[in-house]
Parts: sequence; C-alpha cells; structure tokens
Amino acid sequence: MLKFNNYKPSLAIIPILIIGLFFQNINFDLSIEEKRAIHMENLNNSPFKDVQKLSKAERRSIELPPNSYYEKMWELSMNPLTGRPEVEDLFRLQKTLRDAEKIDERQSTVAGVRRFAVPGENEQMKWIQRGPNNVGGRTKAMMFDPNDSTGETVFAGGVSGGLFKNTNISNQSSPWELVTKNIPQNIAVSSITHDPNNTKVFYVGTGESYTGGDALGNGLWKSEDGGDSWFKVFGGDTENPTTYISEGNKIKITKPTGQRDIDYLAAAFGPSLTSNPLNAEITLVSPQNACGSITSVSGKVALIERGDCEFGAKVLTAQNAGAKAVIIYNKNNGEAGWTDDLVRMGVGATDPNDIDIPSVFIRRSDGLRLKTLISRGETNVSMSKTSNTASGYTIVPGTYYINDVIVRENGDVSEIFVAAGTSTYRDATRTIFNGDDFGLFKSIDGGSTWNKINVEFEGSTVQPIDLEIGPDNKVWMSTTRDTNGQGGGLVYLSNDDASSFDLKLTVENGRRTEIEVTSNNLLYVLAATGDGSAPVVIQKSMSPFVDTKNLTLPDDKDTGISSNDFTRGQSFYDLMIISNPINPNTLYVGGIDIFKTTNGAESTAGSTTNPWDQISHWYQGFQEPYAHADQHGAAVFKSDPNIVLFGNDGGITYTKDGGATIGTRNYNYHTSQYYTIAVAPRDMFINHTSSVRGRDRAIYVTQNKTVSGETDVFVGGLQDNGNMFQVNRQNRVSGAIDVSGGDGAATMFSQKLSNKYFVHNYVYNNSVEVWNLNTNPAENVLINDEDESNGDFITTQALDSNFGVIYSNYRSSGQNQIAAFIEWDDFKAAEKNTNAKKIILTNGSLSSNVSALTVYPDPSKSTLYVGTEGGQLLKVENANKYTGTTTLTSSANWTPITGSNFLGSISDIEFGKDENHIFVTFHNYGINNVFYTTDGGITWLEKDGNLPNLPVRCILQNPLIEDEVIIGTELGVWYTKDFSADSPSWQRANSGMNDVRVTDMDLRKGDDYKVFAATYGLGVFSSNFGINEPLINIDTDTKLIKIDQGQSGSFNVDYKVYGGYDEETTFSISGLPANTNVSYNPSNSYKINSDGSLEITLTIDQNAESKVYPLTITSTSSSQSKTTGIELQVLSDDLDNDGVKNVDDNCPETANPDQADSDDDGIGDICDSTPFGQNTFSLQSADETCRSSNDGQMSLTISIDNPKFTIAVTNGPSGFSHTPEIIEGNSWTMKNLQAANYTVCLTTESLESFKQCFNVTIDQPQDLAVLASIANDNSYVDLDMTGSSSYYITINNKQIITDQSNYRLMLNKGLNFIKVTGEKDCQGSYEETIFNSEEILLSPNPANSISTLWVGGQDKDVSISMFDNGGRLLWTRNRDVDSSRSVDISVSNLRPGMYYLKVESKTVRKTAKLVKK
Repeated sequence: MLKFNNYKPSLAIIPILIIGLFFQNINFDLSIEEKRAIHMENLNNSPFKDVQKLSKAERRSIELPPNSYYEKMWELSMNPLTGRPEVEDLFRLQKTLRDAEKIDERQSTVAGVRRFAVPGENEQMKWIQRGPNNVGGRTKAMMFDPNDSTGETVFAGGVSGGLFKNTNISNQSSPWELVTKNIPQNIAVSSITHDPNNTKVFYVGTGESYTGGDALGNGLWKSEDGGDSWFKVFGGDTENPTTYISEGNKIKITKPTGQRDIDYLAAAFGPSLTSNPLNAEITLVSPQNACGSITSVSGKVALIERGDCEFGAKVLTAQNAGAKAVIIYNKNNGEAGWTDDLVRMGVGATDPNDIDIPSVFIRRSDGLRLKTLISRGETNVSMSKTSNTASGYTIVPGTYYINDVIVRENGDVSEIFVAAGTSTYRDATRTIFNGDDFGLFKSIDGGSTWNKINVEFEGSTVQPIDLEIGPDNKVWMSTTRDTNGQGGGLVYLSNDDASSFDLKLTVENGRRTEIEVTSNNLLYVLAATGDGSAPVVIQKSMSPFVDTKNLTLPDDKDTGISSNDFTRGQSFYDLMIISNPINPNTLYVGGIDIFKTTNGAESTAGSTTNPWDQISHWYQGFQEPYAHADQHGAAVFKSDPNIVLFGNDGGITYTKDGGATIGTRNYNYHTSQYYTIAVAPRDMFINHTSSVRGRDRAIYVTQNKTVSGETDVFVGGLQDNGNMFQVNRQNRVSGAIDVSGGDGAATMFSQKLSNKYFVHNYVYNNSVEVWNLNTNPAENVLINDEDESNGDFITTQALDSNFGVIYSNYRSSGQNQIAAFIEWDDFKAAEKNTNAKKIILTNGSLSSNVSALTVYPDPSKSTLYVGTEGGQLLKVENANKYTGTTTLTSSANWTPITGSNFLGSISDIEFGKDENHIFVTFHNYGINNVFYTTDGGITWLEKDGNLPNLPVRCILQNPLIEDEVIIGTELGVWYTKDFSADSPSWQRANSGMNDVRVTDMDLRKGDDYKVFAATYGLGVFSSNFGINEPLINIDTDTKLIKIDQGQSGSFNVDYKVYGGYDEETTFSISGLPANTNVSYNPSNSYKINSDGSLEITLTIDQNAESKVYPLTITSTSSSQSKTTGIELQVLSDDLDNDGVKNVDDNCPETANPDQADSDDDGIGDICDSTPFGQNTFSLQSADETCRSSNDGQMSLTISIDNPKFTIAVTNGPSGFSHTPEIIEGNSWTMKNLQAANYTVCLTTESLESFKQCFNVTIDQPQDLAVLASIANDNSYVDLDMTGSSSYYITINNKQIITDQSNYRLMLNKGLNFIKVTGEKDCQGSYEETIFNSEEILLSPNPANSISTLWVGGQDKDVSISMFDNGGRLLWTRNRDVDSSRSVDISVSNLRPGMYYLKVESKTVRKTAKLVKK
C-alpha cells in the first residue's frame, strides 16, 4: 500500500508547478479577508452566471452541453486566487502516484493484517462495485477486438468512466470488465483503434474538445498485449512546460527604436502572417477609413481606421493600391459600453478569394500611437505569427484532447495519425487547453516520435475532429472550429504518402463535421452548421470528390424533433455516421435517435419517401425500440456488418441484424455519473415489506423492486439517467430502476426507522418527490413542483427525518436563500399531489450561494448547518420554525461559525461523536481543504497534513475509531489513521476503486459501519470500516436527563465489543454535582466479552444547584479507555412555585395550586391539550355536491353538557367571515359553504388557556377531464379519465360503465362516436369522433355549407384537390391533419352540382364525390 508521506513533486514536475507557486508567493502577504474578496470577485466574474439558468433548449441554441453541472463544478473547484481549477495537476499527481506505487510494490513484503482497516485500504477491505449493472454512461469509442474472429470481444470507453472489455457481447447478460492495468480508471475515452500490422497493438485517444473542456483527456495511450496493460505514448502534460498567460502575437516597431510591441488579432479571411517576419514601412492611408479609392501605398503596410465600410472592402482597396499588408485600428463609435478590444475581422460582402495580403486588427490606443510616430517620420514594422492564441488567455500546454486516432498500413510500416484538439473553457480566466499543441500528428515508429503535419486554413492551424482511411489508402480529415471559432466544416484529403493534405470540401457555415468514406470510395459528410434554417446537413460527394450534393435528412417520428434537425439542436454534441464495409449503400446516422439507409440516402426518382428508416427512439415511443438518447459513436463488425454497436448517453446499444432488433449492452458497464447517494438504515425493513415502481433503463420496461428484511437499500441521482433505486442483500453489483426520469439530483433516505421513505429531486427545485415506503406498494408523494430555476441545476439539499423537513438551496434572482419544505411526512392522502408548505430562510450572513447543507440529528430541535461558495459556515437553529398561516415567516436563529482561515467553497459538513465535533471540507484547488473543530466552531484546526493539491468533495469519520477519517476527492478516496495529529498523514484507499471523482459518501446507520461511495463515472461502490483487534465502544441514546432536586433518574450506557474483546472493564462518571449518589447495574466493574448495556442511576442531593451539568462516562480496561457524554439538568423540586412538589404536581411547569383536572387523566387542565377528554368533540364535513354549488357543510357534536364552548371559523374562501358564537346544546351546524380550507377553533370562558382547533377541507367535484390517445393504426383509443369515481362511456350508442380511470376502447371501421360522462351531470362531458379507416369519407354529403372530410391512415401532411364535374381543377391545399383525422371543406361558394375531392399523402390516394345542394 502506497503511503503518501511528505509529498514532494519530482524534478520533472517542478516546472509545471511554478505558476501555482507564483500565485502563492505574490499573495503571501494578503490577509484572509483580501483572499476571500479575490475569490468572490472570481466567482462573480464567472461567465457561467449568464448561462447556468438557461433551459436545455436555450443552452443547445448556443452550443452548450445540456447539463450545466460541469460549469458549477468548475466554479466550485477554482483556485480562489487564480480564478480557475488547476485540473492539469491531477495528471501530474496520477503519474507520481503510479510511479510511486510501482516502487512500493517492488519494495513491499508480506505483512500481518492491520490492526484496523478503513474502506479501500487493502484487498480484504477493498471497495466493491455495486453497479448499477444495467445503466451506462456517455460513450463514444467502441472497437471489436481484431483478435476475436467471432466478433464477441469488444472494447468500449466511457467519456468519464474509463476503458471496459466484454468477451460475449451478443449476450445481454455478459458483464463488462474495467481495464485498470497502468491506465487511469476514470480516463475520458474518446477514440480507439488497432494496428493492422500487429493486431495486439491498440491505441486509445482521450478527451472531448467539442464539449468545452467538460471531458478533459490525457493524451494517447497504447497497449501491446491486446488491451491488458497500457502506457502513454503521446500528449498529456507531464512533458510540457508550465501553465502561462499567452502574450499573443505582436507587431514590433523597428523604427524608431525603443517602442513597445503591439498586440494584434488576425483577420478571419485572406492569407495569414507566418513565422517569417514581414518587414516594411507603415503609412497612414487617405482617406483614413479606406472606404473609397486611396493614394498609392505600394510596398508598404497600410494603417486604416475602422468604420464606415466592411473590413474586406478596406483590405481589398489597400491591396489594389499596392499594400503588402493592412493594419486596421479600432474606432470609438460613441455607444455606451464601448471598449477598446481586439476584434476578429470578417470579410463582409467581398469575395475572400480576392484577398491576397494579410490583415490584422489592433486597439485604438495602439493605432493612435502609430499615427503619431508616422507623423514624426519614417516608421517601420515587423509583423509575424508566433501563436494561435490571443494575448491574455491562460494556456495549459499539453495535448489533452485526442479527437480521433487511426493507424494506416503502409507496407510493413504502421502509420499512426492523431487528431489532436484544443478547447477553451468558458471560465473567468479564459483558459485554453492545448494552446498551440493541436492539429494533425503522425508517427511511424509506434508512437516513439511524432511529427506535426501542417494543415492550415486562412493562415491558421485547423482543429481535426474525424480521421478516415479510404479504400485507396489515402487519409481523409474533417475539422471543427478552433478556440477562435474558425476553421470548421472543412474536409481534406492526403497525398499518397500522407505528408500533405488538400482541401476538398467546405461546408457552408460548417462547424463540427464528421465524415465517412465507404468501401467504394464515396464520401459522406455529416456536419453541424451555424445556419438556423439548416442546423445540420448530410452531403455526399462522388469521386473525384468535387460533385457534392445535399441529401435528405432523417425525419424523426418524434413530434418534438424538427424535420430539419434530427439532433434537436445538439449537432455540436450528437453527431454519428458510419457505413457498412461490405454494402456501401447501407449507412447509419445518429442524433437524438438512430437511423439507417440502404440506398445511399437517396430516394428513387419521383419518390417522396424518406430514404432513412428510424430504428430507435429515446423513450420507446412511436412503435420504435428503445435506445438511450444522444448518439455519439458506432462500430461495425467487418466480418458480419449486420452486427453494430452504438454509443450514446446511456451506454451501448447493440444490433445483430442491422437494426431490425436492438438492445442495450450495459451489464456491469458501470460508467454512470452519480451526483449523490443515500442509504437506508440497515434495520429499516426488518418485518416490513414494500415495493417501489420504476423503469429498468436497460430494456425500458417498468418494474418493481421489493424491499424486505435486512438488506442494502440505496438511491442516487445520476446525470442523464434519473434517480436510481437499488435493493441488494448479496453485497455485489446489481441492477437499478429509475424512479424519476430525466436528470437525477439530490437523494436522501429517512433515518427514522418508524417512518420509511426516501427523497429525490430533479434539476433546481423543479420536482422534489418522496417515495413513502410505509405502504406496500410504495406511494409517490409530491413535495414541490415548479418551473422556475431556483437554486442550482443540481441543487444541494438536506433532510431532517426527525421533523420531516427538506432543506434546499433556493437561490432566486440573486437572493441567497434556503427553502424548508415542511409538514408532509404524515403522508395525508389529500395532500399527496399538492406542494408542501414552504418556509424561505434567509439572513444577512448568508452572503453567497449555498454549496453544502447538513442537519444535526437531534430529536429535540431541527438544526441546519449551511456552507456557502464564499466559504461561510452558518448554524441555523430551529430552522423549521415559523409564524403565520398563509405566508410563513421563518423564526430560525442564525449563528456564523466560519473558521478564521476558511477560503474557498464548502463541499461537505459532517459530525463526529456530537454537535461540537464538526468536519468541514472544501471543493477548491490551491487551499487547505479539511478543517475540524471540537468546540462547535469556536476554533478550527487545519487537517490537510500531506494531502496533495486536489479538491475534497466529502468526508466521513469511523464512528468507532475517531482517528480514522476518509475523504472523497477528485482522485478517489483517501484516508488517515492519525487525524488527531497536528499534521495527519493521508494515504489512498484505492483497493478496488481509484482515479475517479467521489461526489458523495454515506455511512449506513447500523452496527456494520458500511460506507457507500458515489462516483462521477464509475457508479456506486461500498466497503466497511473493519476491526481486527479487541475493541469496545460505548454510547448512550440519552443525550439529556432531567432530575429534580432530591430525586433519582436512570439512563443506560450501551456497549459493543469487536475483535474478540474479553476484559475486566470499569465504568466511572465525572462532572456530577456535589453529593450525588451513583449506582451501577449490574456493577461498575465486571468482565465484558459480548454486547450489552449498563444502567446508571443518579440520586441528586436536595441542595444541588439547579443547572445543566455536562457528564463524561468512561470505560477503562487494561488495553484501552473509551468515553461518551450526556447532559444532566438538575431541576428545582417546585419548578412553578405553586406550593406543590414536582413529584406530586399534575402540571409541574405551570402554576396551578388548585390542581384542577376535569377529565381525571392526571394532567392538570391548565397544561392539558385535551382537558375535557380525548373524544369530547366530533367534527364532520360534507363536500359540495357540484362544482360551485356552494352547499358544503360542517357539523360539530359535543359529548359533554358543560362547560359552554364558543366556536369561531376562520380562513375559508376570499370574502368569508364568521362571527364567533356560543354553542347552545350539544350540536352545531354551518351550511352553504364554498369549497375551501377552514379552521374551526373552540374556546371556553371556564378555562382561559383552552383552545382546540380543527382543519376542515370542503372539496368540490372535479370537472370531468379525458385525454384520448389514438393508436397509430387507429384500431383503438386509450382514454385517460379523471374527475369521477365511475365513468359512463358511450361508443356508437353502446354504453360501458367502469371505475377504471384508464380504459381502452376498440374502434370500429369508419366513424366512431364517443361520449364520456361522470356520475354527475354538473361535471360536464367529453365527446370525440374518430375515423378508423384507410379510406376517405365526406359527411354530410350532400352538403349546403360545410362537409367534413375524414381522412384515413396516419399521414400528417395531406394534399387535397377539388375538381368540378368536368374535371377542371378548382383548388389544391396542403393541410396538417391532426389525430381527429378530419378537415372541414367549405362548399358555400360552390354552385349546386357534383364535385370531386382528391386526397393524396404518403399512404393514401383516394377520390370521393361531393354533392352541393
């Protein structure tokens, strides 16, 4: 086991860390307040603030991934002082750890079993993968193993979940295995291929450049043993120089001397400057804007002012006047907010092919300086290109993104081609990964050395995205846009030796572009564009690749997906095309769903049939089989091209018959990305059974999971895959069901054994729900349903199951606040589908967005701890208390307990043995990440010790051994066994799981101390805190005991033994008031070798001071000493000073010397909530008979004659009022009530303190509502009905009575007349006419004014033409026919006589006669 003591970077790594040291040094003297101010400024300047609240559709429109979780993690993880996460440090750390572990393995010897073991510490305590085994994650790269002729062995990689292997892919139950030897478990796999000269040699590319840095890779990896072990051969960052701020490109002023350089930004047109300087005199043109003819500038550089005409026109004018190059400087246009920034110049209407000279843009301040120098005399400049990046960007060198990799067989030489990408992350410091280290690279020696092949467009290196080898062995390359938004939509072809590439095709407005070269050397291009009317195009080019034509796009049957964009706005993200290597006319493309063509995507002449057949649908709709949404890649088995794999956001889809049937292949492909994990107490379901209903995403079928007995029950929120619920008593991997759909989010399990439920959420606070497991089957209960973007996309939440409160980040419109959803955990049937009550908690000390919430488990009050992105820690007592009835006003108490050295964004808050012992961790790079207090936050200790620079996401303490603490980090779980030391020693707990972000950990309530860990990319793992030597642990469920002066009280101390503990043990108690007598049962000292309990009885002296005493109970044996705590509150023997001793007082805390007790229950009337007995009042209500009939009523019966009661009715509908009245007799009634919620309160003059209230709800019948869903073939209609307990359905004069809310009606051929009514006429009725036929029908016919045309079939687009009796065409109209299949035809303007209607669609071609009366 590697011990990570006194971490020091190797000499090879030291240069890379210079920038971090630099920032630390320049801020060494900054105060903590100044550092926090810098951090808040960096947070506030984040460009994500403008996009995080956008809807998924809005994000797609600006080419952002639909999920904003990455952006939030970027903000949370930033180094507070540099304003960006230093993620490149992870790769250096991984390499250091791998190298050190190799040394550790060689030097290690067989040792005895450790005294105690933490999860993941060794093989015995290794992390066990728990799945889910039926849910995958985003996948792009797949490869059939070329060494397996059966096509059963497959390699695949998750974008954030590592490399996997399956040896029986045709079997849906065949498990995937994670490849771990010398390759990071969480590596972002983007491409995979093999060497055709040596099929044991594989290459894996990593990273996705087109998702804006969300999936950061680490170069190209190679295997020489068929994928068993791996090593890196290209890219990454460990061999590159330090992170730096780009200086950009400069113009040097060579005459006069002593001038500072000028930043420039090259134009997006014309030739570019090169590394060879262009040296010339610079002159100011006249007129300065060059918007007309200018004087000769032959052989010089022309200086031109911006404005009044297009950039291209200015440059062409200067070119025609003899200029060698053009410099255009900025102009202040006088508009508010104008800034003197560099601008990327576009050509405008000028033909870019006419531009032959380079042009650049500079700031106005620099332009005016050049003008001044020119006015003083000859001014010469030297212009060259030294960088692809403008000045001011943070450059992280190294090839992080391998967009694609191929190996070409050139005789005996294997030529490796790598498409190395670049990406800018949209952060405040404008970070660019790769910098200039992108483009096309080639190696002919197995990756030992590499050469860059220079491929430029308009003077800039292009970013390759896809590489293909044609049947003539030439290499094809397509591009995506670079960090400047240039160079997308280009397709290049190599020469024979692939030393140079020629541009063959330019997609208009092209962006990300994927290509496929078929076996007969045809080129297919699938490209995203910036054209809103044609956001995605498919083009086909015939040899010699100059004859290009646009092909018909697939038309998704999903009505929510536009016919001109089968990617639904995500063409930058969902873009896949692949061909059959034997039949080149067969191709597959993917966007949201998967499509197939068998005719080269070309319809026969005159046909209107779409050449693409849909073969999947993302929720199994439209009679298409299920495949998860968002297609990213595919692989075809060459020996049998009917076998195809598709990679998508849900893992892998497989077909063995060319798409005729498809199914998922995700068994143990545990690449799922978890946000949270929640675990039920071990004993929650002993002697109880419940079943939860959800969807198995592997087969998209609804299933039940039954919970019963002692078992593992856990639920977690996943990216793209909902909230997954698992039940497993085998301590192994298992399947899960999705209980929500969409994106999962926060999940929480009740810790109260008597109230069984779990909570889950969708994004923001849009759909907070609870599954009530007290019933069988479990019931889904709504807590909050809203459309607003309150909180974060994945918002942090906490549950107090003692009081049934869900606390949730609820930041809204810049206001930092928390929502408390209350009073729902009694699960009233009437409130099942309504939003729970909500308190808004806010305070001046809540000065930044909430990033962590935790509840201290106290049955006496609800105490919430709040961590923020700005590093504040706040304690909120009585967080669930409020005043008011309609508008709830929080009455919580806020106390700041922020540590003096806290800096960064808080990630987790956890408790030790009591509320004084608190752990706090931080998300960020470059700070102290672990803090601890033993005094409730008065003082804080830094506990980073030798922990390297990496974010910490969560923390747990071993409840038995306080020195053992584990943390979840960006690189797996780490642990220490000397947490109490001034500088704890941290080590990796990586047996069974490492190299992956651990987002959340949960310690299961029970005595087996099982820990569940959620990872972002590898699913869920579990392990235990283990004990292998004798140990006793003591605790007490009693936290506070109250005893009167002179009286006695008892409590129990429970003890558990581990590891064969068998020792004489002595108990003692300290902190007692003077003269207290203590007795122990069975004794204060005895031999203990099994679990048990000790009763301690305290007898308090009559004269003991009345106050709270903190007590410490200690158990001492020959080998160890353990302590636990309790508070003793000594009470006065007459608390209320009414002359009656507490022991005799029927109301000891409220003075009542008369001891009145009307119902003789031993509780004095003055403090009895029911002084007149439990069943004195009976209140009944009756609902309105019809909607708005206002005839509801309530009636009260009183079982006693005295005293007299006054009744008051409040709340009710708007305008309702009631004057309190004295009830005469034993009954009272109120009639003519509207539907509303009323409060009825009773008081009596005979007991002023008495007030008993009831909530009464008067309901009214719902209006009848019917949703009709007609089958695609019109053979039946499904009716979804609400509003009545019984339904009366009439179809074609036949009546059906049912109490089922869902009913299927079989339809007759022709017209079907349907009417639905409820039990009451006042509820309304539903009527529908459905035409079931492949024919057409006119009714009425003959007609006077309107005849309804009924069109059979399913076609939506229908052409209708009317002819007169002589065959003359009167009109033709194209109509969209809805599900009713009817179109009204107006005949009022026609002359009486015979007419003909001709109907044409894809499947219907019919003519009918129409008679006008």
